[in-house]
Amino acid sequence: MINDLIGDVRSYVLRHFPERQIYLRSGGEVKYYVLSTRLQIAVVSTITLMALWCLYTMINLLVGHNPLRTSGQEMRFQKANYERMVADLKAKEENTQLMLAEQRTNFESMAREIEVKHQTLSQMMGSKAISIPVSGPSTIEYAENRVLMAPTARDAAPRQSRRDIIKTASLSTGLDLDNSLNTLGNTQDVFLINAERETLDKIERNRALIRSTDMDVETVLSESPFGKGGPYIPVEGLTANETGFVSRVAAIQARAAEVDALNTAVQALPLGHPVGAETYRTSTFGLRQDPFTKRPTMHHGLDFGGQRLTPILATADGIVTKVGRYGAYGKIVEIDHGHGFKTRYAHLHKTFVKRGQKVDKGIKVGGMGTTGRSTATHLHYEVHFQGRAYDPNKFLKAGLYVQ
Repeated sequence: MINDLIGDVRSYVLRHFPERQIYLRSGGEVKYYVLSTRLQIAVVSTITLMALWCLYTMINLLVGHNPLRTSGQEMRFQKANYERMVADLKAKEENTQLMLAEQRTNFESMAREIEVKHQTLSQMMGSKAISIPVSGPSTIEYAENRVLMAPTARDAAPRQSRRDIIKTASLSTGLDLDNSLNTLGNTQDVFLINAERETLDKIERNRALIRSTDMDVETVLSESPFGKGGPYIPVEGLTANETGFVSRVAAIQARAAEVDALNTAVQALPLGHPVGAETYRTSTFGLRQDPFTKRPTMHHGLDFGGQRLTPILATADGIVTKVGRYGAYGKIVEIDHGHGFKTRYAHLHKTFVKRGQKVDKGIKVGGMGTTGRSTATHLHYEVHFQGRAYDPNKFLKAGLYVQ
């Protein structure tokens, strides 16, 4: 049966595509070409395939998806979608640029703050006292009306040791240097805390020493030579962190100024012993019985008994203001120690200094005697502050505490 089918197909092909010959006559010559059945089938098949391909393409254009025949509304939708995507990309780019600019600003601000702190700390470490020059708002601007010490300095913070510091906001720029800069800033803050604590310890120690002499601290400091003033000229362009740092440094600066004033005041306190040898007291400060009249009188000093020419010593640094006889005091030496303090050494047998001479603590200024209104060889020793006599015994006790 298959052979019959093949025979039918062969007969059909040979009937429709028999071998053909094409004759061409040109110039008296005759040529012919043979078109075999296979060649005819190949040509017809090629033409058929091309026709089918053209038909398929046409149908696809008419029926299938074609961007050329897309409706106007869909085109507008696609256009809007593309524009939105472009706008989103531009917004992301702008946000990225803003973030980079903010990070750069934060980084520069952090670096500038660290640099200011570093310069300040370098100046602190390079000076003997903690004296911090800061270009910014003056100490008084932060002080309001709370007086730390009159009249030299005012402090924004109450006078107490601050164990903790205000944590500044961490500036994160996304860089590896952030941790290093923050660590450096924290280290500098710790250094400031230690410096502040040391300053406060000195302040409290000196204040306690002055109070132990029964003197009012603020009254003593009122004689301080560390006056300050000038017009208030604020500095613009400081960040919040820099302003806080300047304020904190200004507070430490105020305390450092108080340390300087207190040190000067303590140096002016007559805390030394006026007699350079073993001695005994023959009369105390205050109400006593007069050795001549036997009547109650006020005694404004301490009397120390001893041998003639026993060394009499300056009890603090100062300048000699009086030398020689002074009424009932006999021969005296009077020394101005500054800060309103003066000491008087009376009934001397001999003096070893001159008026206007600068003397140091422990320098021999005279020899014990019995000149003036005196019953025997002794030293009459007085301590004056702002023209008023104070009990020298309290200064001697404070001097023992210092030693």
